[in-house]
Amino acid sequence: MNVRAVVRAASILQSFTDKPLQSLAEIAAATGLDKGTTRRILVTLIGCGFVVQDPVTQRYGLGRVIRVLASNVIDHFDLRSVAVPVLTELAHELHMTMFLSVFHDRSALCLDRIHDMTGMEVRWWAVGGTLPFNSGGAPKLLLAYQTPETIDAILAEQPLPPVNDSVIVEKAGFRARLAEIRKRGWEFAVDDVAEGLAALAVPVLAEDGSIICALSMAGLTPQMVIGDRPAHLDMMLDAAKRVRAALGVRERPASE
Repeated sequence: MNVRAVVRAASILQSFTDKPLQSLAEIAAATGLDKGTTRRILVTLIGCGFVVQDPVTQRYGLGRVIRVLASNVIDHFDLRSVAVPVLTELAHELHMTMFLSVFHDRSALCLDRIHDMTGMEVRWWAVGGTLPFNSGGAPKLLLAYQTPETIDAILAEQPLPPVNDSVIVEKAGFRARLAEIRKRGWEFAVDDVAEGLAALAVPVLAEDGSIICALSMAGLTPQMVIGDRPAHLDMMLDAAKRVRAALGVRERPASE
């Protein structure tokens, strides 16, 4: 059950995304609230230190309390608490091994692995472990959503190891694969971790289009393919949407 005043206050705070200073009219327009309601909530937020007002321009901005709170955000804890139940539900329904991973310290880091004990468990990515970026679905996906500068730096300093005969080790071809992944919004990797295994990975994206984490599943290749399409792509994309919503990430307008 939502408390309307809290929801309205949150929408006002969220309206400052990419807008350091706003007028009363701009905030009201961004939130859909009338000016009177917006002004009353702003006065309360100012009193709590969440918002400040420039006495000269009369425009509003976020207060220092926001910075103090932001410094104590535990990203991975929140991510696990939100994503693991979604992945657990899929693991039980599909009898697949599910993975939650992030781009951390210039590596593809596995935060969690979920299996329901009825199907074959895929163990090639341990919790807390990393994989080469050219091996598996999630590592390539995580790198594909980094900035061009980050991709350049990683490819300059890290080799693309020949894990097996199916992996891409030539950097130009790997760059092309990363561009393809980002364009379509998911990755389906076959045989590039181990022969006979496939992995499907989808991103959970922030409002600015950057990647928060990857959700992925792995199993025997015949279980993972229907025709020329990954078997469970729609379910994975829906799972990513559910995690986004639970994290409080707003959907970007279609025009953006």
